[in-house]
This record gives sequence, structure tokens and C-alpha cells, in this order.
Amino acid sequence: MNYKRLAALAMCLGCAISAFALGACADDVVPTPNVSHENMSFLKAVGSDVKNEEGEKVQLRGVNAGGLGVIEQWMTGFRSSSGEDGIRCRDHLTTSLEFTSRFGFEGGKALWENYYAGWWSETDFENCAGMGINVLRLPFTYMNVDYGATQGYDHAGQYDFTLLDSFVDGAAQHGIYTILDLHGAYGSQNGQDHSGEVIDSAEDVDFYTNETYISLTERLWTAVAEHYKDDPAVAGYDLLNEPGEKAGETYARHWDVFDRLYRAIRAADDEHIVIFESCWGGQNLPSPAKYGWENCMYSFHHYTNCTGLERFQEHVTSFTDRLDDVEAKNFGVPLYMGEFCCYDNPEQWSYTLGMLNERGWHWTTWTYKVFIRSAWGVYNLTLPAEDKVNAHTDSETDIRKKFSALRTDRNAVKFTFYDGTTLFDMIKRFASPTP
Repeated sequence: MNYKRLAALAMCLGCAISAFALGACADDVVPTPNVSHENMSFLKAVGSDVKNEEGEKVQLRGVNAGGLGVIEQWMTGFRSSSGEDGIRCRDHLTTSLEFTSRFGFEGGKALWENYYAGWWSETDFENCAGMGINVLRLPFTYMNVDYGATQGYDHAGQYDFTLLDSFVDGAAQHGIYTILDLHGAYGSQNGQDHSGEVIDSAEDVDFYTNETYISLTERLWTAVAEHYKDDPAVAGYDLLNEPGEKAGETYARHWDVFDRLYRAIRAADDEHIVIFESCWGGQNLPSPAKYGWENCMYSFHHYTNCTGLERFQEHVTSFTDRLDDVEAKNFGVPLYMGEFCCYDNPEQWSYTLGMLNERGWHWTTWTYKVFIRSAWGVYNLTLPAEDKVNAHTDSETDIRKKFSALRTDRNAVKFTFYDGTTLFDMIKRFASPTP
């Protein structure tokens, strides 16, 4: 798809941080102006840097839009798995099937559109712009663009990019790039709830040996690349989220599949950065030269689970060790902390964001909004737990009402630390250029 609305004009992106950060970025990294969609510039991986069309370095700093394209019941507007409901509706796929069973195929699809509109609106793009971020990572699954495949893979291949298009456009109107992150591939690449399909044991996750799943995912990425190949508002394509089975590590048999997906994209699109994920350390990705990967970025996730001020040093050591491990591999590509959380301790957030900036890593925190009072989200919904949707028993009218109540501007507040500061302001402090 050609984007007539887009002109390939130069855009300057920000990297300088506030004076109290641990370190400053290089002098040739320029601040972010207030730009419109038409003025965005293609990004490329050049050696270990990301650069825009003017040749200026860009450091991507932002948050994930978790919970929009794929539900995780602990953090979104759906009841947690338990009893019969847990068996029937424990992930995005089984919830979709329940909607279809109760309300028909078109009715189920329409309910998801109501959910998307409730979870994310123009207010959320405005909030993100207010934080000074320049990138949003959008987790999506095949079900968001190929809903027919929820009825069986013989129905797959009818792509609808409405959700992705509206998100990319909305972000771009605020000068914010989008990373398109395939959180859930056909058949599930990891068997986790955040892939959209829970598979109980790692041994039963067969994505990497299942030709049907791999081929369908190749076709999907080809379609995505064809659709967005002329759109500079897309920062890159994140191939597979946390690709190890049940949070396992990744090695050559995974990399071979990564290479197939990379080549499917490159057959359609040479312009965009391709992002490869590791589960979890530097040893879990190869040298890009092994496969001839170019214009690529390597992504890592890290959760220390160190909550409370008394565990500050433990958190620092864990994070520093992870970055040291990755940097020691000398991959020669941009490095990206695609997901992380520093929990309820502002000291840990300040240290970690400052360290990432000082080392020149790109980053997106997990995540923008959650249905609990927690630093897992920049915004926290204030609704009671009983206002979560029970896909098995709630009426269609009640489901729509509950989805509408998810809007940030109606029922959410900024997460506030014990010292009165907010996570919003913490991210703004390290994402925004120096005034």
C-alpha cells in the first residue's frame, strides 16, 4: 500500500536527556520538534546507530501499548482465568471463540472493535506526546489483522489493517513512531498468554517445526511489509515477541525461522528496520553476519523482579550485568530494551532509564496502562475488579459498557510513587530533549 499522505521529509528526533540523568547522548543527536505525520523520516540501522534520512542519530525512547492488540487478563479488562471460565476464556483466542459462539462471527469482531476503542483513544496519544516520547511499540497478533483465522487456518489470509493503520496514523500525528511487534504468531511462538494462545507445556509449542504456522506467519509479514513499505511513520518490524517456548531461550533452530521471516519481509521491503528478539541474553542471538541480516536491531527484555527500596542494588546489578552481557557480544547493531519494568521504586527507574540513555540503548517500558494500581502501567485504571468482562456470562450490552469504561480519560490515573512523583513524569524526565 502506498501512503499518498506521506512525504519522505526529514525529521529530527530527540536524544538529549535532562541534566540529572546518568549520562548525555552524543552532540550530533538532535531534539524532537513538533512534527506532523507528513514530515516523518525513514529510520535506518547504520552500524550500531539508528539514523534518520538526514543522517542524524535517533535514540528511540517510549512505552509499549500493551493490552490493546492482545489481552493479558491480569492487566486488561477481562476476568482472570479460574474454573470453567478459565478453561473457556483464558486468552485472546479462546475469548474470541467465546464471542463468536455467543454473538456470531461479525458480532464478535465488532466487540473487539469496541474494546480497541475503549482501551486506546486520542487522549492516549496526547498523553504519550506529553511524556515527550518518540516511539510506541504496538503488540499485535495475527487475530487483529486476520480475524477469520480464529475459525481455523483454512480461513486465514484475509488481512484487515484497520487497527494497525489507525494506531500508526494516530501516533504519527503527534510525531511518534510505531514499532509493529508481532506478539502472537499463528499457532503461538511461545505458548504464553501474551501470544494470544496459552499452551500448557513447552513440549507442546511446535511453532518452529510446524510448516503451516511458519508459512502463515511468513505470509502475514509479507503482507505487513507490502502495506507499510512506503510509510516512514513505522520505525521497524519486531519479528516475534519473546520467541522462546514458555519463556525458554532461543538458539539456531529459532534463528533459522527468524531468517525465513526476515527474508519474507525483505522480498517486499528493504527500507524498514527488522528487529530480532532474544530470550533472554546475548548468547540467544547470532552475529547478524551469520545470516546476512542488514538494517536490523537486536531487542532484549529484562525483568529483575526486584521490588522495594531494599532491593535497589540487586536490581542495579541485574540490569548492569544484562547490558554488559549483550554489549560484550559486539553485534554491531543498535541495541533495544524492548520491555522492562522497575516496579514501585523511583530510584530504580531513575537509575535504569539514565543508564540506558548513557549507553545509547533504545527503550520502551512495559507498559502504558494496566487494570491495577501498579507501576506496571504509566496509567492505572481505577475500576473495581468486578467491572472486568466475563466473556462467558456478560450480556453483549454489558460488555460494550465495560469496554467503554476502559477509556483513560474516564477511569484512569497516573501511577504515583511513594514520594509523590508519577511514572509519567519519570519517563518524561528521561525521554524528553533538554529544553
